[in-house]
Amino acid sequence: QALPAPVARVMRALQVSLDHLSADSQAQHADTVLYGLAASKGVYEGPARCVSSSAEFDRIVKGDVLVTESTSEAFNILLPLLGAIVTDNGGLLSHAAIVAREYGIPGVVGTREATERIRDGARIRVDGDDGTVTVLP
Repeated sequence: QALPAPVARVMRALQVSLDHLSADSQAQHADTVLYGLAASKGVYEGPARCVSSSAEFDRIVKGDVLVTESTSEAFNILLPLLGAIVTDNGGLLSHAAIVAREYGIPGVVGTREATERIRDGARIRVDGDDGTVTVLP
């Protein structure tokens, strides 16, 4: 018997979290795919914009994918411009996950290494349905 959708989603999130704790993330990932928590549904392809502080907000243009360690309320001003959100840290109740859902922006959080492995300007696909981020050729 299948679990109710909300329970199944929590179970998947728990499994991803446990996998992160128990294994070297480099061994889990192919060169071009990162895994995290599916924070907000939808799929989006666009240019990655790696931002580490509010001093870099002026680099964001409409349609960019925000790639950052984590978000705070300061990032809210960017939300109408973003095509998707990817973070190194965070869970389903993190700021990034909550605002992505509120704005209907695909989001993947808790990748642990997106800021290290995705170069600024790279074209990426964010799949908020299954929690993957793919660096496209």
